[in-house]
Amino acid sequence: MAFFDLFLGALAVFFATSIGSAGVFFFCRRGLMRGSYPTLLAICAGIMLYTSGEMLLGSFGEAGLLGASMSFLLGLACLFFVEKWLPHLHFAIRKKKLDDSGKKTALIAGTIAIHNIPEGFAVASAFAHSTPLGWLITATMAAQDAPEGLLVSTPLACYGVGKYKAFFLGVFSGFIEGAAAIAGFLFLSFVSFLTPFALGFSAGAMFYVVFAELLPDSFRDGKIKAIMFLAFGAIAGFALATFFRI
Repeated sequence: MAFFDLFLGALAVFFATSIGSAGVFFFCRRGLMRGSYPTLLAICAGIMLYTSGEMLLGSFGEAGLLGASMSFLLGLACLFFVEKWLPHLHFAIRKKKLDDSGKKTALIAGTIAIHNIPEGFAVASAFAHSTPLGWLITATMAAQDAPEGLLVSTPLACYGVGKYKAFFLGVFSGFIEGAAAIAGFLFLSFVSFLTPFALGFSAGAMFYVVFAELLPDSFRDGKIKAIMFLAFGAIAGFALATFFRI
């Protein structure tokens, strides 16, 4: 039953990313509408911040203060070094056009590695801990994945990649996240004693994504607005946790 729930969760994040990626067919005809992005990012940041805290508390309950803290810091450090050394689509695309297919592939691979693999592992570790927590993290990731799929596919199309290929790459990023969730869950089923540490690691990875990726761009429309929607996202995260009876 636990694996069936996990499989449905993996499908949910895959389809959320795919639906977001399909927006490339709309936005490329009418221009890239950036006005709503900061609001969406602030809401996603609030939800992820709340769920990161839930995962850290789950890790603390089973691994203790030292184990939870060390795994949380390890998650932070891993995301920092991955982002530092792998090509990053967001920053590179702001600086120059993508004129070489090899660069495009490297940039996409870097983006997938930075965001989708740790997010898939977060879903896996949450379901390995408990089904309610797993669905909370799945809902959180799905809420983020829809605009993220759009943010992966649309800039590529605007910089000369075919719309269908850009859509496929966005869908592929969702597939990577779902596959990472399934692989992570299967791994933790064999080494279940690592689940509390995996929770702490995933919490640290999510915490890094919130503060290094989502919040900087969400503040483009002003601090007050960003903080308001950040708080709204945190309340939404609490509502989801209540719904799934954490």
